[in-house]
Amino acid sequence: MRILNKDVDPRLVVKLNRVIAPGSIGIMQFGEKNDYPNVIEKLVQSSVTATSVADIYARFLTGLGFNNEALNNVVVSKDIRQKDITVLDMLRSAASSVSRFNGVYVKVRPTGEGKIKLPEILPFKNCRFHKVDDSGYISKIAYYDNWPKDKAGEQFKKEDIKSYFLFNPDPKAISAQVQAVKGTGPQHHPGQVYFQFFDNSYLYPLSPFDSVYLDADSEWQLSIYQNREVRNGFMLRHIVRVAEPESEEDADKLREKVTGFQGADGARILLMTDEIDPETGEVKDTGAFKIEKVDSNINDKLFDSYHAELTNRIRKANKALPAVLIDYEESSLGTTSGEGIVQAVNFYNSMTADDRSHMSRMFMEIFKHSDIPELANNEDWSIKPLQLLTLSSNG
Repeated sequence: MRILNKDVDPRLVVKLNRVIAPGSIGIMQFGEKNDYPNVIEKLVQSSVTATSVADIYARFLTGLGFNNEALNNVVVSKDIRQKDITVLDMLRSAASSVSRFNGVYVKVRPTGEGKIKLPEILPFKNCRFHKVDDSGYISKIAYYDNWPKDKAGEQFKKEDIKSYFLFNPDPKAISAQVQAVKGTGPQHHPGQVYFQFFDNSYLYPLSPFDSVYLDADSEWQLSIYQNREVRNGFMLRHIVRVAEPESEEDADKLREKVTGFQGADGARILLMTDEIDPETGEVKDTGAFKIEKVDSNINDKLFDSYHAELTNRIRKANKALPAVLIDYEESSLGTTSGEGIVQAVNFYNSMTADDRSHMSRMFMEIFKHSDIPELANNEDWSIKPLQLLTLSSNG
């Protein structure tokens, strides 16, 4: 077990919660508040580097699609808007899930003849394991759209928690599952879920950003600080000294005027009448005010080094993503005729090759049971590596 900072260790807690599932059969909680995937999702979205890294990683997982190009445009399902979902669409969605959570859940509907139909990628944050059953295995996935109960005082709606059997297209297993839900045929089957984790350290996978959890959060906090400085202040702190207004109405007008000087949209020039004694510096009447600067003890240049260090750590934690793929400068590319970025793409392709193999195996294991013959009979589910540039023979 890794030794973790006490402030972030609770996110890795996995324990049985018998309260929040239908029939009190129990759910394997993911994180102290059952919110680890939700925390990771917000963390990645709030960090520009983490978002970029995740998107690039997902792009390399998707590559140029499947090597058998005929598969890419095969329609396998429809989304909630009744738009077609192709095999390539599923690959992109699966890659996005893996890039953030190191795992993916795929729901299918069994037909009863050992075939599956209507596959879809489930939101990773909504899936949890049921507890181990009497046979010593986990046999079901619980699906709910708000495990952390984001709103204060919110209660679980047990009727909205859906349970799906783990993937097993065997007709006998499907028949037994139909009987278990007291159905009479495959049409009453709730569905099955196939899962693939790219990290097996614990029951649930750790995110690719787990080791740089604090770094991504620090980048977010730096952004918040800079935003507040721009929106709410004069950058450096100032004291505004005024004579006491004669009325509350005058006080409100003065506050409104000073507020207008703040932020990116504030006035750049302050026109003042000569109402401050030039010798004493004291405010002479209610129509004038004096601003005194309070120097900040924060070195802004330090933030530049922070940003560089944080970006570097986040990149390295995600399979050593080359800096040129995320922080490239056009001038440096021109001087090398693009050779540097080509080498970086080749390097990252090699670093992500095993993950593309895992993805290929997942699609093969699922779609060899597809009710679409073109998919069921396909034997090549390999993914073409991404290729951004090709150097000509003369360099």
